[in-house]
Amino acid sequence: MRQTRLFILALLAVVLVVVLAACKQPVTPAPTPGPVLPTATVAPAFSSMPPTANATEQGGIDVAMKLVTIPDQKNIAVVDGEAVSTAAYREELSRALSMVTSQYQVNWNDPQSREPLPALQEQVLDQVIERVVMRHLAGKEGVSIDPKDVETEVVALQTRVQSSGQFADWAAFLKAYGLTEASIRSLMADNLMLGALSKRHAGPTSVVQVHASHILVETKETGQEVLDKLAKGEAFADLAAKYSTDTGSKDQGGDLGWFPRGVMASEFEQTAFSLEPGKVSQLVQTEFGYHIILVQEKAARELEPALYEKMQQQQVQTWVEEQRAKMSIERLYTFAVK
Repeated sequence: MRQTRLFILALLAVVLVVVLAACKQPVTPAPTPGPVLPTATVAPAFSSMPPTANATEQGGIDVAMKLVTIPDQKNIAVVDGEAVSTAAYREELSRALSMVTSQYQVNWNDPQSREPLPALQEQVLDQVIERVVMRHLAGKEGVSIDPKDVETEVVALQTRVQSSGQFADWAAFLKAYGLTEASIRSLMADNLMLGALSKRHAGPTSVVQVHASHILVETKETGQEVLDKLAKGEAFADLAAKYSTDTGSKDQGGDLGWFPRGVMASEFEQTAFSLEPGKVSQLVQTEFGYHIILVQEKAARELEPALYEKMQQQQVQTWVEEQRAKMSIERLYTFAVK
């Protein structure tokens, strides 16, 4: 659950993903840590079910809403003294069910479709809580969102929807995914808020990196044989081509390219960053086998965009978890998850 909390904040990304998948057009959405609903534990349960013809008409969102549990109480959680209303939960649950129903063409009259519902309800409650957590963190950080920026994002999404040809109009899109004008703006604002927090806690784009090569072998004996040949002056690249079991790098002389901390196995990384350029390590054991590492260069470099995004997600997620642990969060209802 912890690993998905940050991602849960970006509900809007699911809407964009669904639209883009339907449109099959290369559109770049606003930056987010990643889509969540349906979440990792719920989506497979639905996606594994074969769609039924006219499923949404036969057993659509109205049927689903009669099957779920809506607690008969005013509030469903409390976050740092702020009550989270059951009404807010119901709205979020309806939206999630609309997305699942539309994306997977679920027929809720089918008993098999109902099995993941308790887990989905629990995850939606997580989502509602995490959005409140995020807003609290934004308040503490002094982050606010300009309504003009929200409108810009809404207009951009409207343009994508209308050009997709998949919906009769904007209203049809909102109805398909259980959204309203107010809820879409709220999601956009939360999305922008998360982006602002991410920028503050994502870390630098330039970090110390190592350019290294390695020879990976299965046993100490083979590793020592390679070390002995290196000591006699044989070329590292030639020995990598002959001995290394790493098929991805052996034909390049064992070259792994540049990498920062946090990418390689910890034992490998610790040795690589401790070596001076031009130096060769002794045997380094990891879960993959025994490595002999040659550090070619070491310098501060800009991270590749994809790698920076991954590290940004990890760093921001860690920060959110640390801050969340300091908050008082009470769930006032627990769903019967099997």
